[in-house]
Amino acid sequence: MNYLAHFHLSNNDENLIIGNYIADDVKGKAYLNYSSEIQQGILLHRKIDDFTDNHSLVDNSKGLIRQHQKKFTPVVMDIFYDYFLANNWSSYSDKELLSFTAQIYKVLFKNITSLPDQSQIRLSFMAKSNWLFNYKNMSGMEKSLTGMSKRTKYDNNMKNAHLILKEKEHELNVDFNAFYPDLIDCVNNELKNKS
Repeated sequence: MNYLAHFHLSNNDENLIIGNYIADDVKGKAYLNYSSEIQQGILLHRKIDDFTDNHSLVDNSKGLIRQHQKKFTPVVMDIFYDYFLANNWSSYSDKELLSFTAQIYKVLFKNITSLPDQSQIRLSFMAKSNWLFNYKNMSGMEKSLTGMSKRTKYDNNMKNAHLILKEKEHELNVDFNAFYPDLIDCVNNELKNKS
């Protein structure tokens, strides 16, 4: 899952939002350098990724685009699933998507000095172009995937990934809506066990 899903699954908890956001920039045991509440968000992010990577419906989705995206299939699928979350948002949240994204940026900017350098830099770009909201639009997806393509040092076809998204949109949407409730249950159980 990509940023939008990780934030949504943080259940409006500020520390979980921060931990979920910085998790990819906090390697190995470096998470122990953060407060226990933010540690929980980092570990939740890792749990979400592990659950997603090992789910049969996600495997099915990856199979639909693997020939087109090769070794970048998992990265592209994470972004695709944020597209489907944004487009099915009212099924999973009572809060309007634009308001939700504004609240996320507010939380992160309020805590910017406690974020790793890379997370701080990314946040400026994320907020300026409102990545979270623009995952909803095909043009936003194209821009996001093209940006990912340029930042990756290996040859890839991510700049054209929006074309396979258009082609396989219905099948991928079915997979997403069957999978996401399972992920919500997984997260709720994880948080319940930690409280």
